[in-house]
Amino acid sequence: MHLSLLVAFVMLLAIPSMATAVFWLSPVSRRHRAARWLLAPCIYLGVAVFGLIIAVNLGWLTVTERRSIQYAVTMEDWKNHPDVNEVRVIYDEIKNGIKESIYKTKTRRFNVESPSCSTYPIKSEMLLLDSQNRPRLYQLEQIGSDRESFTVERYYDVKGTLRFVYVDRVITNIRIYLNGAGKVVWAVEQHKNKFTVFDSGNEDWEVNPNTANKAKEEFQEPESCPEIEARLRVRRGSRLTSA
Repeated sequence: MHLSLLVAFVMLLAIPSMATAVFWLSPVSRRHRAARWLLAPCIYLGVAVFGLIIAVNLGWLTVTERRSIQYAVTMEDWKNHPDVNEVRVIYDEIKNGIKESIYKTKTRRFNVESPSCSTYPIKSEMLLLDSQNRPRLYQLEQIGSDRESFTVERYYDVKGTLRFVYVDRVITNIRIYLNGAGKVVWAVEQHKNKFTVFDSGNEDWEVNPNTANKAKEEFQEPESCPEIEARLRVRRGSRLTSA
């Protein structure tokens, strides 16, 4: 809730205090001193609540949402918007690098049936490295609620900035586009052939790790589930979704 300092002072302090003072000094309350001590707090709180109700009805008191979506891209133009097209160029670069066998992929797999696993364990993770050994794609397959698995793919540019996130769930998928500064400029959720705006910000889990270096560090961290293969396997090629 948002309440200006002036309105807060008037509604929560000034008016209730004046009403309580009037009651306290009234002849009736002087004759019944015991009732005065009991009723004074009730009068103060009652007037304060009544003032808040009036403030809401007059629009002086407003309720703000946790976060409002403010994208430069719109639903009408997002598929052809320059910010989105710039991300597609980076995505295509990564995809072509895989086809031309100049990228390599490190993969780790885990036994998600082990009792040592966390609530939502990582089933597998993959780190894609370009010819200069820079992380360009970090992919996770994770077990979610109801034991269904979902995949998260995070794409990084040559500077190591996160530029595209793809979350593939059972019946929906999410695409998140980020600019060169790593700021979310557009996010959309797809269910069958229907697209809707997805509320996403830079503090959300989908866009973290937000740099290639952080992705590399996270890939190397130990997981709660035991690793199926002790040694990292390196293979060529990978199947990617479309941006």
